[in-house]
Amino acid sequence: MQRVIFTPGTQILQSAEEVKKREYRVKRVRSLMYEAEKATQNKQYAKAIECYDTAMKLEKNLLPLVTGKAQAQILNKNFKEALTTFDRALKMSPNNATVVFNRGVIHQKLGYYSEAVADYLRAADIQPKNYQAHFNCSLCLKRLGRLSDALEHINSALAYSPRNVDALYNKANILVKMREYPIALDILKEAASLEPDDASIKEKIKSVTSEFEQWEKDEPSRRKARELKYAGSGRTQLHGYFNRTTTHKASSSSSNQAHSSSSIRVCKLTPEQPAAAATPARAGAGDDAKQSRSRRQQ
Repeated sequence: MQRVIFTPGTQILQSAEEVKKREYRVKRVRSLMYEAEKATQNKQYAKAIECYDTAMKLEKNLLPLVTGKAQAQILNKNFKEALTTFDRALKMSPNNATVVFNRGVIHQKLGYYSEAVADYLRAADIQPKNYQAHFNCSLCLKRLGRLSDALEHINSALAYSPRNVDALYNKANILVKMREYPIALDILKEAASLEPDDASIKEKIKSVTSEFEQWEKDEPSRRKARELKYAGSGRTQLHGYFNRTTTHKASSSSSNQAHSSSSIRVCKLTPEQPAAAATPARAGAGDDAKQSRSRRQQ
């Protein structure tokens, strides 16, 4: 059980009766916390939430009570209620990295990926070596279609945990979506060397290899389609990232400076808008992570 120290702060206890009331309140809150933790261990989450509510009526500004209630709400699948509880906890402790991170987990579970990214970035800013914040942030950015940013954060996670198989697996997933098949295969082989008995990694290597072979096989037809698309238009396209356009000379000098005869315009990726508040699959399922591994909240 977490030890909690109660202090009266600036309150002045005028009499022995008030001291006794205070001592009774402290004992009662500790007893309710013990009951809540025991109920949580027995998977009686509704009872745990009730105990925390009763204790919070006695001690309104005790952070462990608020965060304990939020955790019980998460286990009870009351995600929106847990989000409200974490908002209350952050008002009490704005720079608490654990609270910020856990609110990000709730946003992620509810499908609010942009809000989750903001929380994970804030948690990583408060606690730079927070591996899980970078890892989860990468998953959300991948959902938003921001693959370059997702790759950056999964690399940050690997910087703090280089031999983490989950991070390697998810980095490979991002690279596959970016059509970087050879690099993805190398990373998957590295993950397989760390966990040689993991069947999901072996299956992933086979599927990526097959996808890569099909991609290479279809490259001539894609190249021909690009040539037909830009034939006779004076335009070409390089690797899908740059558009090279030929412009006519303008009459004014300002127009000549703005538009050269051969200018390159970078086509930036725009993230997709996050879906509505639909509960996503649990972390650790599908492409986001190996099914055989579980996720822990901090």
